[in-house]
Amino acid sequence: MNIELNSDMNVMFDYVKDFLAKTGGESPEWEAKAVGGFRPFRVRSEHTKRVFRWAERLLDDVKDNVAIDTEAVLTAVIFHDVGYGLSETGADHAEKGAGVFEEYAAVNNMDKDKSGFISYLIRNHSTNKAIFNDENTPLELIILMEADSLDELGAMSILWDCLAEGNENEQSYVKTYEKIKRFSGNILSNNPMRTAKAREYLAQKQDLVKAFLNQLEIDLGK
Repeated sequence: MNIELNSDMNVMFDYVKDFLAKTGGESPEWEAKAVGGFRPFRVRSEHTKRVFRWAERLLDDVKDNVAIDTEAVLTAVIFHDVGYGLSETGADHAEKGAGVFEEYAAVNNMDKDKSGFISYLIRNHSTNKAIFNDENTPLELIILMEADSLDELGAMSILWDCLAEGNENEQSYVKTYEKIKRFSGNILSNNPMRTAKAREYLAQKQDLVKAFLNQLEIDLGK
């Protein structure tokens, strides 16, 4: 996936990718150890690129109608998962990632108010889901959380389930169907997105998963 970044963001993305590689957060072995299941098809920096694109889509829909710091959102996206290599289980990756960004910002003489806000976005994007529904939560954080959530859902989650099933010792169409229904099908129960465009995108993903499962059930004779 080729995403156009300005020169500063290209530098930041390269820094994050190198940092993940250096600390082990880019490797499938980390995930196998931390959360179980060897998933060589998952690459953290590629996830970051996709989240960046989701954030761009969501920002394009709101930036002309509301005041929003697009640079802060996109910078936070680039750094949002950088802390995984420093985290044993991933539970505190947002806190550790905020620390990595703060060091980067200090070395590069970023404006303190701007970097402080970006650090806040990174720190809260995953560890405090309750903040998502708070009416006082900045739109920048809502966009970051929505963009992060939209990746690996729908078509991507179906691919994930199929690839993950391919790593199992025993495989079958029925077992794969059950995995898709159990994991990819999780999104069918509700649409928690707050911005109109994010709700629209998630609704499209829900329709796709529902249609896929319905067709697969017919193909399997269920």
